[in-house]
Amino acid sequence: MYGLWTEGGTPRQEIAAIAAGVFIGCLPFYGFHLLICWAVGWLLGLNRVKMYLAANISNPFVAPWLLFAELQTGSWLRSGAFHEATIEHIRSAGIAVITADLLLGSVAIGGLLAALAAWGTHMTLRSSERDAHFVELVRRAADRYAGMSITAWEFARGKLRNDPVYRAAIEGGLLESGRTLVDVGCGQGLTLALLAEVRRQVRAGAWSGADAPCFDRLVGIETRPRVAAIAAAALEGEAEIVSADARQAELPQAHCVLLFDVLHLMPARDQETLLSALAARLEPGGLIVIREADAAAGWRFQAVRAGNRVKALAVGEWRQQFHFRSAAEWLACLDGLGLAADVRPMGDGTPFANVLFRVTRRADPRGTHAGTA
Repeated sequence: MYGLWTEGGTPRQEIAAIAAGVFIGCLPFYGFHLLICWAVGWLLGLNRVKMYLAANISNPFVAPWLLFAELQTGSWLRSGAFHEATIEHIRSAGIAVITADLLLGSVAIGGLLAALAAWGTHMTLRSSERDAHFVELVRRAADRYAGMSITAWEFARGKLRNDPVYRAAIEGGLLESGRTLVDVGCGQGLTLALLAEVRRQVRAGAWSGADAPCFDRLVGIETRPRVAAIAAAALEGEAEIVSADARQAELPQAHCVLLFDVLHLMPARDQETLLSALAARLEPGGLIVIREADAAAGWRFQAVRAGNRVKALAVGEWRQQFHFRSAAEWLACLDGLGLAADVRPMGDGTPFANVLFRVTRRADPRGTHAGTA
């Protein structure tokens, strides 16, 4: 499946695959679209999966309207007039005329829609080309999961591309290079996989961006054994994955600790206990990076709450309880623990009210938090 999904991977081939798939889908050869896509893709070296997905433009909801438009277009091109929408007219016109008009119209409309699809794909890919460095890092990180399951691979591709926290983790100076980074609640290790690819590029002298977050040691802590096993397999030899509850595990000393979408899964007291324990294990000048939802953000917070509830039900954890806080409440909590924090939005491009806290130990325990940025 990986080979099928990634074949014909150049921008020109991808544009051609989408355009050809749309054109084939407009042809009135229902039941044969898959076979045609398979043959054309094999002959031209195009991505057959993407071709067939594009061919599904003629799905049951669209096909009746598409057929009607093709029939009328073919009639207009052939005779300069449209067919009357009556059974009597169709019968009098005859099957040969209807078939000819349908074929002619399908070629015309298929060509037009294929051209529009090619243009749209070109514009999308052109935007991606301007971001080629990040896209390549995401591809390499996601490909670590290709040998496990199509689900794990597709999840990694989609999550790394579309969740802004991953870009923030490697750009803009959010993380400072150091000896050890610990990712608490690392899941299947997506952040660690991305950081491992950054480290590879830095050590190979191929990093093309600004200062890269490069860590000598990567550690992930994940409480779900099956998910931890996926992370361990994807990061074998490049990160240590500990299958344990961070509230009970022996925490390593770290320069940087990540807590992405983790704390709200704990009761308030456990949140504060874990944060205190992590702060105590920070090296001098170290930091904790937290992403949580802002409970004061109205409907965008409700979208986060709904998403978490659906996820809990999907994995069979229907008794899962959540404890969210507003951004102001998080700042007050961190301040009470002797921690200073900057907060920035981390939901751009999504409907979610996520915020990111960059937390350090306060030199003067009597000071106040750093405020917002």
